[in-house]
Amino acid sequence: MMFRRRLLIPFFFFILPFTNFYFGFFRKASSDFYHSLLKVTSSLFTLPPLLKNFIHFFLAGLLIAAMIFALCFWMKVKLKDLFFNSHSRYLTLFTFATLFSLIFSTFSREYIHYSLLLNFMLGTLGFHLVFIVYKNRLDLIRPTFYAVLVVAAIESIIGTGQFFMQHDLGLQFLSEKLLSPHMQNMATFWLPTHKEFFGGLLPWIPEGQKVILRAYGTFSHPNMFGSYLSISLFISYYVFLTSEKRWAERLLYALIPLQILTLVLTFSRGSLFSWIIASLVFFSIHFTKKMALSPQAKRKLLKLGACILVGSICVFALTYSNLVERGGVINRSELSIASDRGRILLFQLALLLFLHSPLIGVGYNGFGHVPYGTLSPEFVGANPMASNAHSIYLQTLSETGLIGLSLFLLFILSLYKPYLRIRFSLLSLTLGSIFLSLLLCGLVSHHLLTQILGRLIFFLFAGLFAACTYQERKATLPSPSSHSK
Repeated sequence: MMFRRRLLIPFFFFILPFTNFYFGFFRKASSDFYHSLLKVTSSLFTLPPLLKNFIHFFLAGLLIAAMIFALCFWMKVKLKDLFFNSHSRYLTLFTFATLFSLIFSTFSREYIHYSLLLNFMLGTLGFHLVFIVYKNRLDLIRPTFYAVLVVAAIESIIGTGQFFMQHDLGLQFLSEKLLSPHMQNMATFWLPTHKEFFGGLLPWIPEGQKVILRAYGTFSHPNMFGSYLSISLFISYYVFLTSEKRWAERLLYALIPLQILTLVLTFSRGSLFSWIIASLVFFSIHFTKKMALSPQAKRKLLKLGACILVGSICVFALTYSNLVERGGVINRSELSIASDRGRILLFQLALLLFLHSPLIGVGYNGFGHVPYGTLSPEFVGANPMASNAHSIYLQTLSETGLIGLSLFLLFILSLYKPYLRIRFSLLSLTLGSIFLSLLLCGLVSHHLLTQILGRLIFFLFAGLFAACTYQERKATLPSPSSHSK
């Protein structure tokens, strides 16, 4: 029984990417809830007609809420320890700031925003849950890492298969989306008219196909898939450097290049560059005074670096022509220029909304719904698709103002601040690099705060980093006996 309980959270990390499978069930439940709510509230106020389309709760979020309930009522965890410890207090205050921004916004009577805010709060609960569970049980991190690596291997096989077949693999039971380069709202890019997909070497691809489907895995978008692969690559580093089994090392010699290949096939520029930069930081810190390395550890580190370098060279040689066609990685193309232009417009809109309400913002989830033309005539009709800001920082600044962004940044700072005084361990450096890669990706992407699965990934791994930071800072504090002396 104790063994099952110990592996419950690692198992949760394992099933996380596959929990979209239950979407249809919760959509039906939300529709039933809407009609029952309509009967009760019809005499009090009018519900928005599309509310039932948005009352959707991710299965993983509900599981987190159930585990938080169990912690509080069965394991007697105090709310103060859960929500107001040295790390979580800033996240708790940030959550209150999002609620405050919505209550005092022009959308305060549009109840759809409150259901979306509730989903956001469920995501932040993932941080509180993981921190409380892991802060005194760092031994659980290793099985958690193994769970993520197994999922990464499965997802990499699915993602590469999707790219080379150019359609889904029929794995809807694993929550894979129906995929085709010719479906609407698919993440694709165009080939130049004189080019053939992969040089025409794949006979099952129709001749003349010019729209190329990016790798999705079982995620809702390649950008989110790319962030997950970035995480799994750093976990691969840790397992490679700590494993004493030769077979595990040999397995990772294959798995690391496979993950790099799949990451490139997502064509997620933010995820790719954030992985590269965070990897450079990871290796650089190893050779500073922040790490103490034995000669054997240095040899393993060099072997790992050689594996990454050789794997990356092979992958970039294989995908070079596709990267050139996609643009934005090693060159500029019409597609990348248009994409960058769209992002710059969204950045400008975020700054416009911030200037309109600098302290508390325009309200949570309000970025895509503000009539920009009323604030500045030059932006009339801008953002007709109600897109998000493509930056978690500008999204937060525009919707929750300086108050919200300051609390969010204080939350991030609280995780890294102890390492200004203490050395990194390999575990804390791995988790810190994972979180750094997510923060860097957040500069040019919004999914880590606006998408349900993206939020869960962001806050769950932030919770792991916080738990590790807590233990390592605690280990450096003088013991009570030393004070008595």
